[in-house]
Amino acid sequence: MIPFSTRYRWAWLVCLLLLIGFLTNSLSSYFVSKRNVRRTIVETSLPLTSDNVYSEIQRDLLRPIFISSLMANDTFLKDWSLEGESKQDAVTKYLHELKIQYNTISSFFVSEKTRTYYHPQGILKKIREDDPRDEWYFRVRDLPEDYEINVDPDLANQDEMTIFINYRVKDYQGNFIGATGVGLTVNRVNHLISRYEAKYDRQIYFVNTDGKMVLRPSNSPLLNIPSLQEIEGLAEQSSALLNGEIANLSYERDGKTRLLNCRFVPELDWFLIVEQTEDAQLAPLRKELLINVIIALLTTAVVAWIFIVSIKRHHDRLERRNQELSRINDQIERQKKKIEQSAASLEKANDELSRLNREKDEFIGIVAHDLRNPLNGILGLCAVTDFDEDDPVEFIQDIEDSANRMLSLVETLLDVSRIEGHDVQVSSQHVNPFELVKNSCAQFTEHADRKNIKLSIEGDTKSELRIFTDPDWFSICLNNLINNAVKYTPEYGKVQVKTYAETGSNCIAISDTGPGISEEDQRKLFGKFARLSAKPTGGESSTGLGLYLVKSMCERLGIEITVRSVLGKGTTFTLKVPSKSEV
Repeated sequence: MIPFSTRYRWAWLVCLLLLIGFLTNSLSSYFVSKRNVRRTIVETSLPLTSDNVYSEIQRDLLRPIFISSLMANDTFLKDWSLEGESKQDAVTKYLHELKIQYNTISSFFVSEKTRTYYHPQGILKKIREDDPRDEWYFRVRDLPEDYEINVDPDLANQDEMTIFINYRVKDYQGNFIGATGVGLTVNRVNHLISRYEAKYDRQIYFVNTDGKMVLRPSNSPLLNIPSLQEIEGLAEQSSALLNGEIANLSYERDGKTRLLNCRFVPELDWFLIVEQTEDAQLAPLRKELLINVIIALLTTAVVAWIFIVSIKRHHDRLERRNQELSRINDQIERQKKKIEQSAASLEKANDELSRLNREKDEFIGIVAHDLRNPLNGILGLCAVTDFDEDDPVEFIQDIEDSANRMLSLVETLLDVSRIEGHDVQVSSQHVNPFELVKNSCAQFTEHADRKNIKLSIEGDTKSELRIFTDPDWFSICLNNLINNAVKYTPEYGKVQVKTYAETGSNCIAISDTGPGISEEDQRKLFGKFARLSAKPTGGESSTGLGLYLVKSMCERLGIEITVRSVLGKGTTFTLKVPSKSEV
């Protein structure tokens, strides 16, 4: 007995919705597939067929154009004509051999000087301006292009309609001396198109730029239609096709939806049109739709049965599960309250840490700033202290060196405090990078000289070379990098600062011949208070803040900094500044 009680009403409703969903999905899939089939035909199948036909045309129909071009540029034909056309058998044999070699229906040459029409069997006639059948020659003579494609009766072939490729022949100075070319019968070309239709299962035909039917198979259903404009369903859209506004469209003809692709063949000055119906491609989709509907009905019936049995079997279990979930929910609520209390405590602790961190930064800034003035005073006293050069007081020099190191540390701490204060504004302007490099190097010349290190500058010194950055911050970066290079370079080493331009940026590279940096040290190179395995070569001190400061400032300035180092061979730091940076 099938239950229809209130308990199972919603189950039947779900099954009904499931059936509707199956049907909707099947129908939507059908219509989507139908749309995709149409899109595939219009965007892929027809254009691909058009490309294949075009390739076939290039091989079968456009080949005579190539042959005519070879004839028009053949030195034998030019020389024979320019030398007075004395040996007529030579040109006749030449045309005959071309016809046989390239399997054309006709080959010819018309001389401008003698107006003689030569073909493989000899002289056909004399060209006259008053003969309507000779109009083609004088049209070709006045053509701005090198050749034309023309459909005319062939006098040498019992007036059979022939496609001629008429090519202008010029002498070595570019003067017109005649016309040459080959011909294909229209029947042969129609046979080619029939072969294309059979091969690709499409309707294929050619129209000229006015829409007139030019070529189509003899068995084409459009055989009695003279122009594109008179095809049923295409009258309103033919102008758009011929003007190149659209290349793909669908239209109704003979009660069927037809999909069409149009492409222009510039070599022929014709339009190639390929069309097909969508019925063959939709037949499998309709069959699949019917199968999907049957499967949907069977699946819904099976699901309904499983649904009812499962509901009846698990109803009691769900009740017990509901009680268990209620208990779990109470536990979750209690845990939620504990988590909220913990979150509040963490937020309070985070605020306290932020306050302590600000106080630390303020303290460092105040201490560093207050220490700078006494240190400057000590350095000033050391500078003015008068002592006998023959008996120098060494501790005065020690005091001065210690004060300088202390002042350097204070300046570094101030810079770190300033860069970590995100409310500090960057004042960027256009500056000459070479001038900044020169000023920075000047500060370390004395230090380099004491260690017999060659400190050199290379690069573009043009005054118009500019970068957009904060000159004070950028100078701090340069000072730290150059100071490190001198500090870690042994005596009689080299430190080179090079400026150069790349696409969209200006670069400054600081290279030294120091001990290099290991891969392990490179991973922590820009860390705060980082201590590396390499030691200064002259006993100089290191705070571990210099490269951290450089990295932080470069990030604020929008500058890319890279390092390349080989152990035992030295290190190169490169600053890449965008040409039009905005900070």
